[in-house]
Amino acid sequence: MERQGYRAALGATVAATVAPYGYTLTVWTTGAVIAHAHGIPDAVDALLFLLGAVTAFTVLAVVTLGTTVERLVPVPTHTVIWGGLHFVAVGLAIAAAWAVSDVVADAAVWPAAGAVGTGIYLPCSALQLQLARALGVPGPQTARACRRRRRPGRRVGR
Repeated sequence: MERQGYRAALGATVAATVAPYGYTLTVWTTGAVIAHAHGIPDAVDALLFLLGAVTAFTVLAVVTLGTTVERLVPVPTHTVIWGGLHFVAVGLAIAAAWAVSDVVADAAVWPAAGAVGTGIYLPCSALQLQLARALGVPGPQTARACRRRRRPGRRVGR
């Protein structure tokens, strides 16, 4: 396999998994925090966690899109990778789950943790992405476009 071809394929894979990767980290770590504090969930607790996460996702969809039936098409961006470094978004979701584990009673902790994890991760992740766009961090496509515009024989920096 050609190196450039593999590198491009790997880059496309990384770019396509930014949001799902961050959300996976959020769900797993918030669940782990609650499991540490309240024990391993049984099937009902797991379904309650799911219910909380789906409820928060639905509320965010309705608030931001006005519906839950709109066809979603991601907006292309050149700053997705920088904006997708999930330290803040996942970190805040973990901190919120930790707070929930101390405040909410046993049966209610699972849906609360699912809702809090989702309700914090998605808006914070969007904020990080918007910040990356606002700061104008150039992406690889921008760098390639700049190289293409140079005239042959002309040195950069003149």
